[in-house]
Amino acid sequence: MAEAGEPFTTPMPRVPPEPPPAAWRPRLVYTALAGAGTVVAIVLVFAAFSGDRPGAGPASLHQGRSASAPATGPAASASPSSSPAAVRLPPVPAALSMVVHPGRGTPAASFVVDERSGIGYAGFGPPWRAAADPAPFAYAQRAGRALIVSSPMPGAVPQSLTTRAEYRKVAARAAKWTLRFQPEGASLAWTASQPLRRGSGWLLGYRVTYRVGGRGHTSEAIVAVVGTSGTKSAANGGGSGAGKKPALLFATVPDTHPGLYRDLNMLVWTLRPM
Repeated sequence: MAEAGEPFTTPMPRVPPEPPPAAWRPRLVYTALAGAGTVVAIVLVFAAFSGDRPGAGPASLHQGRSASAPATGPAASASPSSSPAAVRLPPVPAALSMVVHPGRGTPAASFVVDERSGIGYAGFGPPWRAAADPAPFAYAQRAGRALIVSSPMPGAVPQSLTTRAEYRKVAARAAKWTLRFQPEGASLAWTASQPLRRGSGWLLGYRVTYRVGGRGHTSEAIVAVVGTSGTKSAANGGGSGAGKKPALLFATVPDTHPGLYRDLNMLVWTLRPM
């Protein structure tokens, strides 16, 4: 499988753990997708996908920023920061079903159609809101420190994905990159590894455990790599296309908002290529 060989050049924000919840002023904002300049930014960002070497046990995440660093707001933009140190992921399970979280979750207020990425999935009402500036992603929803984003899969990816194992390997690289959105010093454990419900692709779930102010915390996350209508693939019964890159969907929810865990399930259940 081809991997990106160029160094990480575009810094991305690393989201520290969310402080205690504050009162929200619920509102729903729908915005246009980012322009062509965003595409360039994403391509540079995902050059960090190279060098994935799974190791035994939990991954120690060293992101170059303290987990107790002050928050910069729910819609923080990209800011200069150092690249995270190399992370050795635990071996990815060949099969692990995602847990169904209890509760009702957030009502779906819309169906997001990410035309540039080629996927669709649930769009939620308050406390979620669409980010006014989703760059370098195509679309983003936020609820405090909880985050849902999607984009075309940037960087070097195989010219064709023909097996579930190949999708799983690419998903592992994507999951590794998303660790820069998690607190420093956390440990990772896989919570899901399974094919998508619709179309070609692979879903990975993970839980990170960390400490803030002497207290233990966790965050739940999902990473999905989705073969789109143009992706060359025969996995899961998909057909051949013009070689369009697969899409990425990433979501993470800290334990300060356990009521939003169920929204991760809804994303998986509604995710589909368009």
